[in-house]
Amino acid sequence: MERDFLSRYGVYQIYPMSFCDANGDGKGDIPGILSKLDYLQSLGVRVIWFSPLYPSPMWDMGYDIADYYDINPIFGTMADFDLLMEETKRRGMRVIMDLVVNHTSDQHPWFLEALRNPDSKYRDYYIFRKGKGKNGRKPPNNWTSTFFGSAWKEVPEEQGTFYLHLYSEHQPDLNWHNEAVYQEVKKIVEYWMDKGVYGFRCDVISEIYKESLEDGKRGMPGRPTGFEHYIATPGCHRILKRLRKEVIEPRHGVLIGECYGVERDQAAAFLDDELDTLFGFEITDPGIFKKTMASERFRQILMSWQKLECNGNYLENHDQHRAIGKYVREGPFEKEGGKMLIALLCSLKGVPFFFQGQEIGMKDYRHLSLEESHDAVAHFLDGMLKRYWMPKPLRRWFARKYGRDDARCPMPFLPESGHGFTNSSVEPWQKFNELSSRINVALEEKDETSILHFFRRCLRLRQVDDVLSLGNIRFLPSDEEVLLFLRERKGAKRLCVFNLSDKEKPIPSLVLENTTKNLLLSNYLHGKKEESLLPYEFGIYAIK
Repeated sequence: MERDFLSRYGVYQIYPMSFCDANGDGKGDIPGILSKLDYLQSLGVRVIWFSPLYPSPMWDMGYDIADYYDINPIFGTMADFDLLMEETKRRGMRVIMDLVVNHTSDQHPWFLEALRNPDSKYRDYYIFRKGKGKNGRKPPNNWTSTFFGSAWKEVPEEQGTFYLHLYSEHQPDLNWHNEAVYQEVKKIVEYWMDKGVYGFRCDVISEIYKESLEDGKRGMPGRPTGFEHYIATPGCHRILKRLRKEVIEPRHGVLIGECYGVERDQAAAFLDDELDTLFGFEITDPGIFKKTMASERFRQILMSWQKLECNGNYLENHDQHRAIGKYVREGPFEKEGGKMLIALLCSLKGVPFFFQGQEIGMKDYRHLSLEESHDAVAHFLDGMLKRYWMPKPLRRWFARKYGRDDARCPMPFLPESGHGFTNSSVEPWQKFNELSSRINVALEEKDETSILHFFRRCLRLRQVDDVLSLGNIRFLPSDEEVLLFLRERKGAKRLCVFNLSDKEKPIPSLVLENTTKNLLLSNYLHGKKEESLLPYEFGIYAIK
């Protein structure tokens, strides 16, 4: 039942630092979110996912948690959060929190005590090992971090002792072989669900259980060394099944998995009594030297992941570049392309995910220098490449490509200074996107042809149409840059055709020959020529 609810209504992600600033300090906060609940309700949003709200040093913008039981003062107080829960419930909305339990912050009391007292029980909450080599100064194995470099950090006060960090050295990995760690996380989940939280989006949940600490195989493009020892392990599946059975199901909640590194043929196991839905990363990479993903590749990836029982369908989030520019080319047809992508998410089987600003067609920054970026990955990558004597322009290109701040710009609600995110006299924590004066909620509210108005129509269609939200999917032969599929449920059918390219394409014969078709939604006005699909054109038809 909960999976069906997610599939029908989808999930809207809020990045709290960049959504709305109510107290005028230039940083988004919970009172700011409260002030925009009517706006979210007007969109048709029923499920909101918040990126981490917990206390954190913010080295990785909250994904380094120092206290799982409180609210970061940047965002407000627990009283503010309780009011948020009351107000969302009153509007029929549900709240999903981010659960980051592969690692903690190095400022978490557990880790600080583990460093202070090697005999403490908290020492076994993390993965400490003795080093190798003549003096014990070499890391315990050859694993590398997702953030580049060794995945091991030597403890300064204990020469020859290292701890594991699959991400930054400020994010030490938890030891899920220790039953006490499971019990701690269980209590955390119970605490927030008892406050009324609907469920959790589980950060890099596919990595939590390290099956062994043996050396990893080298030469795996795009994957850290050691990858094969901790991705989608049997131990990970056991933990998720147990957590679901003991905590989530009794409270009628949901678990959503960010499954980094998981291939499609591995993903199905996570949907068997573990996660309600998940998302992988294959869809996010257009290629090492490319900004826009080739439409035929985009099509193949979409079709492949639709074989899952309930895939999480997304094109944007806090870690990714904006969809316009990545899946559709910027230019004369970008508005139609933005609408097409929203309709595609609302037409596929599974759970559609949307990220703040996607409903107005927000795009990447035109110019964002490394000095203006707050992203740890961008700065780390630039520093690492500098050590290899890479020229500065090329370093900065890679830092921008793999950096994550393009999606984290303050949300523009108004065209004028401050953009409805903060006071006009306040500098935001990160500069406004240069496009905010022409891409914003207020201007799009006035334009009936805007992406914003289309987003409402599209989400509404998904929510009222059982065929689109809950039906089966069947792909049909088509041009390599055209996606053609049927959604079917209880005898009702929806024929969906999407031109994924910025070129005109022949209309599939099945569409032309189906005389019983009734157009439910399109991104082009009626009366256009019938013999071809215009750039990024789509149509959703009810057929018999």
